Amino acid sequence: MNADTPTESESDASSAQPTYSFDIPLSEVESAPIKGFDAYWRGKAKDGRLPSREDIDPAEIVPLLPDLVLLNVEWDPFRCRVRLRGTRAEQFRPIEKTTKYLDEGTIFDPGRREDYIAEMKFVATSKRPGFARDWMTTRFGAVREIYAGIWPLAADGTLVDMLVVIEDFAGLSIDDFDFK
Repeated sequence: MNADTPTESESDASSAQPTYSFDIPLSEVESAPIKGFDAYWRGKAKDGRLPSREDIDPAEIVPLLPDLVLLNVEWDPFRCRVRLRGTRAEQFRPIEKTTKYLDEGTIFDPGRREDYIAEMKFVATSKRPGFARDWMTTRFGAVREIYAGIWPLAADGTLVDMLVVIEDFAGLSIDDFDFK
């Protein structure tokens, strides 16, 4: 390697930090798992009604389960209770074991907890999926782009009572990150 050639981590760290974007078009999402779940979710929506939790069969989406988070939605006041977290979601987005609601989490980057809650509320009130482009920085300073999707579920087909969240961590190694 030439001494003037930066390493991957030096190159990534010196480039501009990517911009976080929420409610991007699905066409801008570069994630096969998120696009796949979106098609699955849309296939479960019938007659203009939102799918329910009962419509989502884990046996039909086994490869997505490690990255999946299921949240119960409470409306007065709006809160999201953590119901289920996949194993990879737990590794890459660790939360305190005592955290039951997103608004109780204390390990989010400054301002991000409020952003995440606002996104959940946006999807729940608009009754449509929302997609995001985000990034994570490795312990070596390399920036890795990731995509996320949030989908509403409603037991009665109308009032959102759950949210499905998937962040695509494919291609990332947990050993490259330093989670506290």
